[in-house]
Amino acid sequence: AMMQIIHDVAPGASQAFHTAFNGQASFAQGIIDLAAAAGADVINDDVIYFAEPMFQDGIIAQAIDTVKASGVAYFSAAGNQDNQSYEESFSNSGVSGYRLDSTRHDFNTGGGTDSLMQVTIPGNTQVIFVLQWDDPFFSVSGAPGADTDMDMILYASNGRAQAGGIADNVGGDAVELFAITNNTGSTRIYQIEINHVKGPAPGKIKFVYFGNMTIHEYDTRSSTSYGHPIAAGGQAVGAARYSQTPDFGVSPPLLESFPSRGVTPILFDTSGSPINVVRQKPDIVAPDGGNNTFFGNDYSGDADSWPNFFGTSAAAPHAAGVA
Repeated sequence: AMMQIIHDVAPGASQAFHTAFNGQASFAQGIIDLAAAAGADVINDDVIYFAEPMFQDGIIAQAIDTVKASGVAYFSAAGNQDNQSYEESFSNSGVSGYRLDSTRHDFNTGGGTDSLMQVTIPGNTQVIFVLQWDDPFFSVSGAPGADTDMDMILYASNGRAQAGGIADNVGGDAVELFAITNNTGSTRIYQIEINHVKGPAPGKIKFVYFGNMTIHEYDTRSSTSYGHPIAAGGQAVGAARYSQTPDFGVSPPLLESFPSRGVTPILFDTSGSPINVVRQKPDIVAPDGGNNTFFGNDYSGDADSWPNFFGTSAAAPHAAGVA
């Protein structure tokens, strides 16, 4: 569907494809191969690995910077998570967490203590959580890796743990990743806890969630752009529905409600040394909602019966086609 969009915008362009679904290393190598072996001078993607680092340039972002340095223009879909993120400085609540040797984060920054965040998830819905904190990744910069071990647990309203990430992060990557599915037919209440287990207490903690969930308290509605879409050498592309642009009488164009928001700082260089770089991402906006032959559903607002392709996944190839 993305290649069809590029062909619509730039019908004379030749195209090449490499899968992004064989892991981060393969994704990064695919970027290099598209430029070096296939001769691509414009590359675009719409895939993110949940465990890509938020505060450091991972292997995919580094590959983007490499091809950019050789003259390639790179466009990434910014993502469709709007502001589905919580970001705050870690605060010790003094309350024991899921593991007896852990301490819960205090969500209440206005006085008092509250070590749990209440959320609701609709029935028959899966939500994926990605928690990270300000530690370098072993997979990026090698030893010593993360100094701190953090956990994130989701409890049912009766206090029973339902899901969570409890890996030992010390010496590895500063990330906890897990999913939960509400298999009932009705909305359920859950409580989130974020725990400091061992090592130095973190400064910044952040989680992004993928899926339909409502945070009922302490929601910071923070940035959701992270990983390779915020690489310095690439362009992160947001979306505006084609019918909400000047050609359809709307000026300036109206941003869709869902594109992932900035700005997530880069706190470590690729060697693991502390830095503080703020990148203004996403960079640009391109149209979505156009036709293709097979992907998506027909939009009742247009005059034909072809399926319409929405999201920043459709916007990125429009920008790439223009390039």
